[in-house]
This record gives sequence, structure tokens and C-alpha cells, in this order.
Amino acid sequence: MIKSLTKITFIWLAFFFSSLALASYEAELKQLKSYLSDKQYIQAYDYSETLADDLAGEFAFDFMAGIAAFGAEKYQAAVFAFERVVIHDPMSYTGRYYLALSYKAVDNLHGAIVEFETLLTTRSTGSSLTDEQKANVVNQLKSVNRILSERKRRWSHEILFGVGSDNNINSGSSEDEIALPDGTLIPLFDSSKATSDGTYQARYALKYQQPLSQNQKLLFDFAVQNKHYVSHHEYNRQMLSVSIKYEQQLQENSTWYLGASTAPLWFSSEKYRTQNALNFGWQQAINTASNYGVNGLVADVKHNIYSDLDFERYQMNAFYRMQAKYQHMFLLNWYQDKNQKGFDHNSRMAVGISYIVSYPIYQNFTGNTLIKLEKQNYDEPNPLFGVYSDSVLSVVSTELAYTGFENQIIQLQLSYQDKRLDSEISAMKIYEYDRFEANLTWKYAF
Repeated sequence: MIKSLTKITFIWLAFFFSSLALASYEAELKQLKSYLSDKQYIQAYDYSETLADDLAGEFAFDFMAGIAAFGAEKYQAAVFAFERVVIHDPMSYTGRYYLALSYKAVDNLHGAIVEFETLLTTRSTGSSLTDEQKANVVNQLKSVNRILSERKRRWSHEILFGVGSDNNINSGSSEDEIALPDGTLIPLFDSSKATSDGTYQARYALKYQQPLSQNQKLLFDFAVQNKHYVSHHEYNRQMLSVSIKYEQQLQENSTWYLGASTAPLWFSSEKYRTQNALNFGWQQAINTASNYGVNGLVADVKHNIYSDLDFERYQMNAFYRMQAKYQHMFLLNWYQDKNQKGFDHNSRMAVGISYIVSYPIYQNFTGNTLIKLEKQNYDEPNPLFGVYSDSVLSVVSTELAYTGFENQIIQLQLSYQDKRLDSEISAMKIYEYDRFEANLTWKYAF
């Protein structure tokens, strides 16, 4: 009885002094709450750090400090705060849910699974969850299990089937004839004019990864694609690509890779060309919502039929990605093609800029839109007309995806290309074109 009374007394005293502590910091807690209400998470986190020595262990403070740390992407600090919240109130849905999310963010995936499963299986919490809360927990649990599965799995496969329509399968001219500088009109062959057709395609891809250490791995990729045209079989193409890549994760959330690839192309079952390349890249994460990086290649392109078209390509790309309400990516690209036979009217340098935005539409529907401009400058004039083939290529494309089926994606792709030459000579219009494509594909990964 005396022991019980003593215990109650200590609990009461602890509660009393805790209440006094919170009361004396009422203005500070109000300020912290104001930062959180305004979603000023960095300011809230910095401010909570100044109060931690005096208020850590107080439920209200720990909860707000955890939210501030999570919003400021200080996930390890969020773990400590939400662990104290759950110790104080094991039945707190929000506290345990954010503890699980914080575990996931610091890569303690097994800890995250324990907390998510506790939310679903503990009667006092699981039975009181709303349908939306249960759905959030289940989706997060699936996400964590998927990450673990991907890390353990060394082999992955992907198959794709699609149908489509292309109003210019040969990137041909919209003109029926061209005028030479002397005024002579030359009718264009059908093969030089825009040709439309329906398409159907199939693709298979294989990926294999071999971990070398915790931060190093080898990646092997293999893909084969067959694209057929309904009426113009001479444009049927088969594509094969094989690559191997060494990847290493460095400190400070950066990664670099070095690899090699080969990609032969066949037209109507006849080998047309092969590209062999060395590939490299590096990227740096700023936080979980943004990163930037560079990548490039040095390639040798050999043509089996028209060897005068053989060239070397040097390419560099730089990108910046950020996630806000939508995901935005900005991309700069540069490449130089050098003809290996000395025909420098086929050698060119190009600089381009692209913007890609990805966005949710409704539940399992997502979309992304790309806008691209590329300026191409040639080293020497066209030998037929004595002017340069310098041009501007514009591309606009949109993809709509449905992901409601497990491991499957149904995607509608719409794209438009427009190429315009700087030259005003009428005969050069043979090299101009516009092109619209629509494709519907089904993809299954396993």
C-alpha cells in the first residue's frame, strides 16, 4: 500500500512539474505551432532545437518537434522525437505512422514494417482507423516491402505490347515537289514524302544486378524490340541493346557510374547500323525531393549499308529535378556528330533544352509532359544546294499512365515533332518535316 502510494505520488509530482514546464514555455510552444501551421518546417526545426534541452520528453513538444524535423527532412531527429511520442502514447496513430515514415526515410525498413504492421494489427489502433488511414498504411507497407524485394532480387523482367499510329513514319517532306535555284521543279519520290501507317510492337527487357559491396554493384541490361508497320513493311525495324554498368554510391548522397553498351538496328530484317558506346554519369541528391547530375557518352556508329554515314558521337547532358506539388525536370543536352569519311556536311553540333513535368491526375492515373527545343548546326554546306542544313527541332509529348493493376502499366503516348531549316531556299524543304505519333502500350514487370 505504501509502495503504491509512493508510486502515485511520484507520478503526480512528475505530471505537476511537467505541467509547470509546459506552462512556462507556452509562448515558445505557440511560436513553434505557428511555424508548423505556416509550413515553415526549417524554421520550426531550428527553433525546436533551441527548446530541446528543456522540453524533450514532453508529449506536445516531442510531437511538434517530430513534425518539424520530418518536414525539414531531418529524418534521424524525427525518429528520436516520434520514438518518444510513441513511448508516451503507444496508441497514437499519427505518432506511430510518422515514426514508421521516419524509419523508412533513414533506411530502417524493417523498423518501418514493424510500426506499420502494429498500426494494422493492434486492436486499439487498427480497429479505430478510418478507411483512408488504413489505405495509407497499407500503401506504405507495400512500398517498403517492394523496396526490400527489389534489393534482394537480382533478376527482373519486363514485357511490353503496343499499337499505334504514325503520320510520318519516314520523316518525309509534306511537299510534292521542290524548286531548284534555277526554277526547275522536281517531283519528289514517294519515299521522300510523308508516309502514314499504323504500327504494332513488342518488347522484352531483362535486368540483372550483382552487388559487389554495400555501395557498389554491377548492372546488366538486355532489351529486344520488334516494331512492325501495317502496310509499309520496308520500314519494319528490330532493335537490340545490351549494356553493362558499374555503379558506386558515394558519401553525401551522390552516385556515379561507368558502362559500355551496344545497340544494333535492323530494317526489314537487314542490319542497318550498330552503335557502340561508353557511358558515364554522376548525380547528387540535394534532399529526398530534388537532385541534379550530368551524364554522357562517347559512341561509334557504323552503318552496314551506307558506310559514308559512319560517325562518332560525343554527348553530354545535365539535369536538375525537383519535387513540389508536381515533379519538374530541366535538362540541357549537347552532342557533336563527326563524320568518319570526311563528309562534313553530315557533321553537326546540337544544343537543346527540355522541360518535363510529372503530375497526378486521379487516383491511379498519372501524366507527364515534355517540351523540347534543339538547335542543330552543320559543319559544311549541303553539297547539292550550297547552303547549310542548320535547323531547329521542336518536340512536344504527353504520356498518360494507369497503374491500378499490380506490376502493370497501361500508357497512352502522344507526341509531335517539327523540324524547320534556317535556309529559305525552297529546295531545302525536302529536309523539313512534322510528325505526330499516338501509341497505346501495356507493360508488365515481374
